[in-house]
Amino acid sequence: MKQSESSLDCDSTFLCLLFKLAGLTAAQLNNTPKAERDYILFNRIEKVGSQSMTKLLGQLGDLHGYTTYRNQIVPLKNALKNFEEEAIFAEELMELEEPGAYVEHTNWINFTAHDLPKPIYINLVRHPIQKVMSAYYYQRHPVIYGNSLLRNPKKTTQDKQYFDRSFNDCVRQRIAPDCVFDPHSLFNQDWRRFALRLCGNQEVCFNMNSEIASQIAKSHVEKEYAVVGSWEDTNITLAVLEAYIPLFFADATKVYYSNLEKFTINATPHDKHLDEDVESYLKQQLAYEIELYNFCKQRLYKQYIAIKKTELMQVFVDNAQS
Repeated sequence: MKQSESSLDCDSTFLCLLFKLAGLTAAQLNNTPKAERDYILFNRIEKVGSQSMTKLLGQLGDLHGYTTYRNQIVPLKNALKNFEEEAIFAEELMELEEPGAYVEHTNWINFTAHDLPKPIYINLVRHPIQKVMSAYYYQRHPVIYGNSLLRNPKKTTQDKQYFDRSFNDCVRQRIAPDCVFDPHSLFNQDWRRFALRLCGNQEVCFNMNSEIASQIAKSHVEKEYAVVGSWEDTNITLAVLEAYIPLFFADATKVYYSNLEKFTINATPHDKHLDEDVESYLKQQLAYEIELYNFCKQRLYKQYIAIKKTELMQVFVDNAQS
């Protein structure tokens, strides 16, 4: 017996969104026209695959005639900028020619507050638990660790146990400072905070797993960012970038898949298994970070549905009738 559209079971998040958002248009979710410069600011979050996005921007820049700039890596820097430091950073970006793109681990800045034109903000996300696990093993990779010592000779050297200890054991036993996910820990550097880059330079943004920081970040994602994608949904992310920022991302899917090895860089293979007790602890300690991540993913799906809803609806109707 054939089913009508209205009788289809809403058995997945994506399917639910599709039917709930049937009247949504791409224009309603497009923040690109709000930008006042033809300039991408990719203030990348740590350990989300940002090197791959940087590489893609470089390849697309060669194709479309724009330059991608990267910051110089410094040994140490403050996680938060004060208002004057924000102004200096923003004014330096104004010196780079348009169209262009700039990539740096830095926090969201309100350019309007500095009487400067707004760029096109983009970013990437990754599940916060997978993010911190990846960061744990990344910092213990021999090459990465060696490079960090070269940049910061005063850094304390570690023994063999530091490199051999599993993420599960480290978190369970709270042995090393980077395995204690206490929001009040002074050790929690910026790579551990999911919300920081999207929240900005207010003092509250520095707090890990903060409800207020996550709400501020959500507001920025909703109102300021053109696209916040994820390599967990590569095809969706590329399609949304192409549709919402065509000046920079036209042919992104074609370029990405033309030489996939170029864009799977800086990865450090590691055991991704999470013991149940460790996972439970991290879900509690990162609850608001995970909530923000889910918000970003849902917005990405909304943007995708808005540009593909006609063909997506047809696919679901055809499947229901078969």
